[in-house]
Amino acid sequence: MQGQAVENKRETPRVLVAIPAYGEEKSIGAIVTSLRQKLPYDVVVVNDGSPDGTSSAARNAGAVTLDLPCNLGIGGALQTAYQFARDRGYDALVRIDADGQHEIDDIPR
Repeated sequence: MQGQAVENKRETPRVLVAIPAYGEEKSIGAIVTSLRQKLPYDVVVVNDGSPDGTSSAARNAGAVTLDLPCNLGIGGALQTAYQFARDRGYDALVRIDADGQHEIDDIPR
């Protein structure tokens, strides 16, 4: 096959659902659990310096957690998530809020 490029594409793209979170200890566990039950995607919660148990609740529900040392705001949390996704070879990143504002069933669209 001289002169032809062979494309190596996965049949199913690797998707990461990123959830920036600050002070969401009470809601994050249910969000992560619902995501993991409904969709075959990996979940990362970027704990943006929360003083509560946000990180533990997310981890206990099955998410990978990234703990920022201080509150960097939504921009810092998203940059962290994008870098995590890029460094691990994800094909797409979907961001949802930690308070349940976004419908999980809308993600595959």
